[in-house]
Amino acid sequence: MTVSELFKKYDFENVLPHLDYLFVVNSGHNLSSTQVENARSFYTHWAKCETKPTDCYIRLVSRWEHTSPYIDMNCHVRNKTEFCYSVADQKDMIEVLSMNVRVDKDVEISEVELAAGLVWEMTYYDPTRKG
Repeated sequence: MTVSELFKKYDFENVLPHLDYLFVVNSGHNLSSTQVENARSFYTHWAKCETKPTDCYIRLVSRWEHTSPYIDMNCHVRNKTEFCYSVADQKDMIEVLSMNVRVDKDVEISEVELAAGLVWEMTYYDPTRKG
């Protein structure tokens, strides 16, 4: 499944509780109303975007310390032969939307949790500078 297909499959309101949980785990507090609206805006926009061909894919692996509270993940972009960079470092969000997501067998995560984690990754740095 591609990131785009995942975002089209789940409404933002279904993803939001998992995104908020991820934010709490990493920052100690809930998303602000402004952060929720920004995430909703990006998610809604990305769910409607046309994709483009890419030879890269996203790989989700368990964290090295084997702590996997579902959406606390280690996710990176790869091509057929090598690790390229983290999803958070990707500059072209349309290409990210086009990527298939491969989840390692030892990672326990639902699709909606995966969608939340990908939103987290895609908005980790200022997404307005990424297009």
